[in-house]
Amino acid sequence: MTLTNGKLKTGVAALALVAAGLAAAPAWAQRSGGNLTIAFPANQEPANLDGHIDPYQSTWLFNSFVSDPLVVLDSDKVYKPALAAAWDVNADGTVWTFRLRPGVKFQDGTDMDAAAVKANFERILDPRTSSAQLKSEVGPIKSIEVVDPLTVRISYDAPWVTLLDGIRRMPIWSPTAFNRFGVAEFQRNQVGTGPFTLGEWVKNDRIVFRKWADYKGGNPAAAHQGPAYVDTLTVRFIGENAVLNGAVANNTTLVGFSLTPDAITEYKGSRNATFVSAGQSGTGLQLVFNLRRPMLSDIRVRQALLFARDMPAINTLLYDGQYIKSDGPLDNVHPCFWDGSSAMYAPNPDRARQLLDAAGWRLPAGRPIREAQGVQGVPDGTPLRISYATIHHKEIGEALQTQYRRIGVDLNVELLPGPVQLDRVNRRDFDLMFLRQRSPDPVILDQVWNSRWDQPGGWSWTGFRNEELDRTVGSLRTLGDQKARCDAAKAAQKIIMENALMLPTLSQPSFVAVSNRVKGFKMGAEGNWFFVHSAWIDG
Repeated sequence: MTLTNGKLKTGVAALALVAAGLAAAPAWAQRSGGNLTIAFPANQEPANLDGHIDPYQSTWLFNSFVSDPLVVLDSDKVYKPALAAAWDVNADGTVWTFRLRPGVKFQDGTDMDAAAVKANFERILDPRTSSAQLKSEVGPIKSIEVVDPLTVRISYDAPWVTLLDGIRRMPIWSPTAFNRFGVAEFQRNQVGTGPFTLGEWVKNDRIVFRKWADYKGGNPAAAHQGPAYVDTLTVRFIGENAVLNGAVANNTTLVGFSLTPDAITEYKGSRNATFVSAGQSGTGLQLVFNLRRPMLSDIRVRQALLFARDMPAINTLLYDGQYIKSDGPLDNVHPCFWDGSSAMYAPNPDRARQLLDAAGWRLPAGRPIREAQGVQGVPDGTPLRISYATIHHKEIGEALQTQYRRIGVDLNVELLPGPVQLDRVNRRDFDLMFLRQRSPDPVILDQVWNSRWDQPGGWSWTGFRNEELDRTVGSLRTLGDQKARCDAAKAAQKIIMENALMLPTLSQPSFVAVSNRVKGFKMGAEGNWFFVHSAWIDG
């Protein structure tokens, strides 16, 4: 396998979302200025704005405004050069060589060179940074070598074929800045190479980015390579769905991102905005079981919870059928989805009741909730009460709550802010916890299911350890052939479902509203990404 000059395609059926009718920007001198405002769900506000630390997609998206990455996954599903002018990899996928764009400066005037890139990788690998997510993305690096001022070489002991997919989200920061401010303070003092600088971050309200006038351009997704057209970019966090959905229609913001299904009606037939909707390949809105809990350590209980759910009915009830099926560890639109997941736990409340009876959870006469009788590690008489914790889509849990009552299970639905979720996860204090990854690459299975990432900051939360599963998902980091990678992904999904390790629900499409005053706004290859460098405001 050889990759040269940035001409590697993803090899998967990623969704290309380019908003129809959003015209490319005209000449810089003709259309500059203004404040591009974007409404964002409040629950997607980062806990930490440094993408080397925070594991959320929204953080990496916001970081992309401040710092260009080494490579970009463009809307046409092709990895293209950004700070890296070109790259190649040896035949066995163990040595990657990146040649950098010359003359690039960080916003503090320091050089963006091979030494700076090396320092960024070392910061991610440093345990003191707690960068478990990006650490898993870049993999078990053997060495990072500065070949010359504009060439850096990354070596592995074993093939690591998914490096490009990891570094497309990885911000390249000024080492001078992150060494000066330290891990705790750098998030508010970011220095990158991108078209915007971080102006202010008012938690629970907004993030303001300001145009960097000295930006020379390094993002191939942009229609031009000079400074951004708009003077400022403001992300406003909105907690009420009705307000979020109506922000563009009511002219309070120019873009509404990650809207709820109610927005379909809001913008149907609109003459003032363009509405974009598309599925997102990934894990879907899944929840994972904490097998450390005595009641959930019994596979029969977990299987009962899977048999008791009826997600098509919930989709119709809550979303008028607009959400996408997600029957397993990868959603049904993922190119590597294992279709055996759909049949394994088809709705069957009677089967769920039988499994709970066999597991020692009996339904006392005249009572609605089952109680333990002879369940190991659980005192007799303990009600079968399970906590369902999520950072959004609480309504799915509430619909499941009704379905589970029919089999004698009390589901307690909790809505958690992101920082509380991470704290609970790090303490492993949960029964069912929301966990979502979005990518058309099956490597996300390694992130979630490889027990090597069962560590603070990592995404492997269940406590399940299985050598076959670890080996299978681990191979997704090394297999170069796409069919072989999908075969491994399907084998992993089969293991996960046979052990009932997670609760699939639905997959959320991306709903975005863009005012017709905004031109040049560009969606990415995934519904959770967009480009604003060449966006401008007409009137």
